[in-house]
Order: sequence, then structure tokens, then C-alpha cells
Amino acid sequence: MIGFGLRLTLRGGREALLRLLVVTGAVALGAGLLLTTLATLNAVNAQNSRYAWLETGAGGPQEHRTTPETTAIWWRLSADEFTGSQIGVVDVAATGRRSPVPPGLSRLPGPGEYYASPALARLLRTTPADQLADRYPGHLAGQIGDAGLPSPDALIIVVGHTAAQLAHAPQAGLVDAISTTSPSSCNGPCYEIGLNERSIVLILSVVTAALLFPILVFVATATRLSAARREQRFAAMRLVGATPRQIAVISAVESTV
Repeated sequence: MIGFGLRLTLRGGREALLRLLVVTGAVALGAGLLLTTLATLNAVNAQNSRYAWLETGAGGPQEHRTTPETTAIWWRLSADEFTGSQIGVVDVAATGRRSPVPPGLSRLPGPGEYYASPALARLLRTTPADQLADRYPGHLAGQIGDAGLPSPDALIIVVGHTAAQLAHAPQAGLVDAISTTSPSSCNGPCYEIGLNERSIVLILSVVTAALLFPILVFVATATRLSAARREQRFAAMRLVGATPRQIAVISAVESTV
């Protein structure tokens, strides 16, 4: 009966083969869309996390808690502008040897030092100092690595200060950790705000549902047509003497295939 069921499924004529191919293709397309959505979600989260460190403290006031492993840093985020392009300026000052370090940096810049993104470093080299470099005290100590860049052309600078300098600076505050997720809103100066993780999940869920719904309808329609044809075939088998057990085996084989 199993072999007979396979022959009926695979050799049931052009109509049966076409129906099988349609259902298989629709299921494969639906699975592909789900995998694509999951991959997109991971990619967007990875890209979104590159913005997160720039929003440290942007979601509102933080409770300051130090541990034996870390000490707080003074942190101030502001925005500058040059020839119509926005520059993210992060002023930092360590309060101890174990202060957290932003991604893309091997260490915090000390007083009189700053780290710049590659795009901004090129601008600093090619632009007269009185137009750009003189805005930032100190000298270029290095470049921000890829882990701290939202995009290759991002203009970001991390400027080092003493704790005494930033302690009296407006909009500066103590933080004990660098943000790893973007806030849903900005309650202070912001460079850029990425999508909140819940927003990403909501958007991709709606898009996936909109794409999958027609496919599910397509599969359901093809399955109903196949079921009607199968019932006609089973009725013919019963007329020629097939037992209920034999019909059940053939039905199971067709459903499996």
C-alpha cells in the first residue's frame, strides 16, 4: 500500500504533480521569508547597537553605582556641525583606572587627547586648524575602530578631560556603564537615536505577516483543491473494494509526501 500511495502521489498526472510543486514552492517561500526576517532582525540589531554607545545617558538620569570592577566616568554628549554635516562630540573624563571604555577605543583619551572617527580624522588633516581642529582641545591620539562606528562616514570625536573640568561642565554627568541598547527617546543631547529593539520587532513582525498571509492563503487553497481531488479518488477505491485500513495508509503516504 505504501508503494501504491507513492505512485498515486508522484504519478497522478500533470494535475497532481503541479499541485505538489505549488504547495512545495509556497512552503519553501514562506520558510525563506521567515529566515530572511530573522536574519534582518539580527542585522538591524547589530547595526543599531553601533549607535547605542553614543546614547549613553540619553534616555534619562541614571543611578550612579560603582563596583570593585569598574569606576564611573564623566560623560557629556553634544553635537557640532561642519559644512552642513553633524559631528558627534563625546567629552569624557576617567575617575579611576577601571573606568568603562567605549567600543572602538583601546583606552579612554587623557586630558589633551582625543580620538576621532576615520572620516573626521581626514577632515582634521585636510581642513585649516582654525576652521575645525581648534574647536577640540588637545591632539589626535588615534582613530575610533569599526566597533564604534555607526557608518564608515560617521563624524565622531571623543575628547579627554580631567574630572575637575567636566564636573562643572553643563550637561555632564557620571555614568558607570556604556549603553549597549538604544533608548526609545532622548531626554538630553543626542547624536543619533537608533530604533528601539521593541520597535524593530514590531515593524518586522508586521512586514512578515503581510508577506506570509498571501502565501498561507495560497497554500490553504491548493490544499483544499488537493483534498477534494483526493476524496474523489478514495471514493473510487472504496467502490472497487479497498478497505478503510488501506485507504488510511494511502492517505498517510500522500500527506507525508
